[in-house]
Parts: sequence; C-alpha cells; structure tokens
Amino acid sequence: MAAEVHLKRALGPGALVMLGIGAVIGTGIFTLTGQAAAVHAGPAIVVSMLIAGAAAALAGLCYAELATTFPVAGSAYSYARTAFGPFVGWMIGWDLILEYALSVATVAVGWSGNLASLLRDAGIALPVAGCD
Repeated sequence: MAAEVHLKRALGPGALVMLGIGAVIGTGIFTLTGQAAAVHAGPAIVVSMLIAGAAAALAGLCYAELATTFPVAGSAYSYARTAFGPFVGWMIGWDLILEYALSVATVAVGWSGNLASLLRDAGIALPVAGCD
C-alpha cells in the first residue's frame, strides 16, 4: 500500500491576503472595462452590470452551499480535493495559480498605463515601443 503524499504549504496567510488584495485592487481589469463600456455600451451598461451582479450572487450562493458540506475550511483547491481526490485538487490548484498570474498581468498593464500618464503630465515622455 502506497503512503499518502502531503504537499508542503508554501504561502502563509499574509502572502495569500496580499495576493488577493493585489488582484482585487487591480486597476487594469476594473477601470478599463468600465471606461470601454461607458463609451461603447451606452445605457445597456446598467443592464449588463445587473446581469453580472446576479451571476456573481448565484455563484457565491453555490460556493457557500458547497462550503457547508465539507468538514474543512478552505478554498476551491481543498473542496475539489475532498470531493474528487488529489488529482482534481492538483488541477484546481494549478488553475488558481494561472488565474492569479493572469490577474497580475492585467494589474501590471493598468498600473503601467497610469504611471505613463502621470509621467506624461509631469513632462517626462516615455518612448513608444514598436512592433517591427
């Protein structure tokens, strides 16, 4: 019989909180999406926000109900591991890492745009990189 392998915890509560805050305050995905919607969507933006809010509320209710069925507290990784086994938990863990990587990229795009605008207002012109 094979011994069960346990993964070593690499990120502590502080690092996870900072990662979550960085993804939530990301200027790129929230600010740019709102600006583009305001310019191109018109009054339909209110309807689209209501639909998105309802979908988020339903997803939150599903997640809350799922959380009550397991004896451990945790994230999607621990729930998937408990319900479907270590391989599915491993896949969900890597999906979460890819999700954070994508959110960090959008935050970087948003902050770099804000920094370039601030420098331009201060009289410092950054060169534009071309794709030749």
